[in-house]
Amino acid sequence: MNFSRKQSLRKFLSLVLVLTLAATTLTGCFGSSDSGETTGETSGLNINLSDPSDPSGTTAAPTETEAVEINENTATILSELTVRSNPSAEAFVVGTLYAGDRVEIDRREEVTNIDWAYIISPMSGWIMMDYVKMDIEPEDDAGSDTSTPAGNGTVTEPTQGSTNSGTGTSTGGGTTTNITGTITASTLNIRSEPSTTSGKIQGAYAKGDTVTILETKDGWGRTNKGWISMQYVSTSGSGTNTGTNSGTNTGTNTGTSTGNGSTTVQFKGIVTASELNIRSTASTEGTRVGSLSYGARVEILEKSGNWGRTKDGWISLDYVYQDGTTGSKTASGIVTGNQLNVRSGPGTGYGSVGSLNAGDRVSILEQFTYNGTTWGCIKNGWISLDYVYIDGTGTGNDKHGTITGDNLNIRSGPGTGYGSVGSLNSGEVVTILYQVTVGDTTWGNIDKGWISMDYVDLD
Repeated sequence: MNFSRKQSLRKFLSLVLVLTLAATTLTGCFGSSDSGETTGETSGLNINLSDPSDPSGTTAAPTETEAVEINENTATILSELTVRSNPSAEAFVVGTLYAGDRVEIDRREEVTNIDWAYIISPMSGWIMMDYVKMDIEPEDDAGSDTSTPAGNGTVTEPTQGSTNSGTGTSTGGGTTTNITGTITASTLNIRSEPSTTSGKIQGAYAKGDTVTILETKDGWGRTNKGWISMQYVSTSGSGTNTGTNSGTNTGTNTGTSTGNGSTTVQFKGIVTASELNIRSTASTEGTRVGSLSYGARVEILEKSGNWGRTKDGWISLDYVYQDGTTGSKTASGIVTGNQLNVRSGPGTGYGSVGSLNAGDRVSILEQFTYNGTTWGCIKNGWISLDYVYIDGTGTGNDKHGTITGDNLNIRSGPGTGYGSVGSLNSGEVVTILYQVTVGDTTWGNIDKGWISMDYVDLD
């Protein structure tokens, strides 16, 4: 075969190869469906004429999602956040939330200047509110307080000719005034501006504190320390009593406060004296108008020094335990029953304001015994101590064991999230007063705290 014939053959084979490739390509573009039936559409050409901005070339129907219920208790997590068994950075970790997770908040507490929230969904536990955004921001600024606001938040205008004993300037452009009020929230934030969003927290007042409002603006009041929400300030009768009640306080009690007429409950308490006199004025020289026995429940409407006014008259607060304060019989414990009611007072006759589950840690602020049942006051109310194991008390079923590991931490609670309060070495003998299982670990209570039973050889 000569050279020209070889060239012709090569050209022919090249042409056949080109035709074969073209046929294969066209088959891929215009091939039939797998079922062998034509669809009447050109497949493989993914062109969208209706929405050129859609990069996929197709306009899919929007996916329907279930609507999320939004209320004043729902919120969104802003960053990865640890869920703890108690409102403490040292408390046991029960889970983790991530940015975008949705939660439902049951209640809030301020502990050592940290705003904590107890969530009930998607899990139960405590989280820091610094990393949470509420769906509906509250209009008040009462920190963790959940009590009813005092009055309607309005302030009585001063009478003509009154003077401002404050700085003499209105830093917020509000109405200048000079009235006295009493804080009704357990903790009321003091802010740099009259706003929960732009005003920075720069302190707080406690329930019962007396404040002087120098000016008001949009439901806020300015004291010498900053701005506070007037919803949680009782000003009933402030500046309006010009002597119309003269004659009710006679004799040697001249000048003693006879009350401002407020009917707002500032706080509740329990009488600790065997018998406590009720007097007509806030003074031991006031006329005795009655008495209260030990354990009597009282509602304080007004405070003047160490005296509190009830609906029946004035009593000395030196002999009253105020709910939520630290008393003489404090303790730490762990709930042993599910759905333990937290009540508004020490007794089953008081309404439920919440509940606790088995394993929840509680700090008992004070204890009172009625009719054979001891009730403990916690931050949010009262619980029956029949369903609480108090650390270090034992149950009558003590066990003895030997430590099997060196430097075994003794912790303040049953979990590695609680701080260490001491340690034990191998060979030391301990008495186990109570045991509880948290997660996969069983913890034992001894006289000094809690230890992991993984390192205890029981007798």
